[in-house]
This record gives sequence, C-alpha cells and structure tokens, in this order.
Amino acid sequence: MKYFILLPSEAAEGSPLENLQWIALLRSASAYEMYCKCQHMINPQGVVDFLVLHPEFPRSIRCCILQAEQSLHKISDSPAGSWRSSSERRLGKLRSHLDYITLEEIFETGLHQFLDGLQDDLNHVGSAISENFFGLSVSV
Repeated sequence: MKYFILLPSEAAEGSPLENLQWIALLRSASAYEMYCKCQHMINPQGVVDFLVLHPEFPRSIRCCILQAEQSLHKISDSPAGSWRSSSERRLGKLRSHLDYITLEEIFETGLHQFLDGLQDDLNHVGSAISENFFGLSVSV
C-alpha cells in the first residue's frame, strides 16, 4: 500500500525508482530470488501475479489460502469439496475466486481496492472460524 503513496504519478512508471520499489517489496516477502528464477523482468504485473496468484510459491496469497483451506478441512474432518461450516464455505469461495480471477481483472479493479477487498474477505473468514471452532462471535 505504501507503493501507492510513494509513486502516485504515471510518469514514474518503468523508472529505476519504481523497479527498486518492486524489488524491495519482493525482498520483504523473501520472494526476490524465486521471482528472478521464474520471471526475467521486474514489472508490476509480474510481481502482483507472483505474490498474489502464483499457485506454488509458498508466500503467495493464493497458495496460503489453499493451504489454509486444506488445514481447515483436516481440523473439521470434512473431505475437500464438502463444506460443512460457514468458515469452510467462506474460505472455499475465496480460494475459488483467486483460482479464476485474472491479472487484468485485478488491475481493472485497482490493486489497492482488490487487496482491501481481499483483506475484508479474510477478516470474515477469521470471524467465521472463531464462531465455528471457539464459539466466539466476532464483529468485523
């Protein structure tokens, strides 16, 4: 989100400063070396694709949500594809959304808005998990 504040003008696109910002973001997620092995050029689309949608990079959002969904199925003792609780349904919908959304759709929505919506969805999943497994009602 800080990137949005640092470089608000379109004139900065493709500049060395912009590349340094994306590299810093990748390094902060311990993703720079792996990104360089998968991609040959630093660009916003490639970085967002890698950190948000990559199905196998362990710190990508999509991979983390897939792992969380599998863990939730193990905890609830329900088979994959069978959602017995609201938390499993919410997480399954979120995972499915990330499985099918395209990079173009993310940028059409706006990266900031997309990530805000994703964070809101994750908060709702967390609340559902609290209610389902701990009996705690949490307002989001």
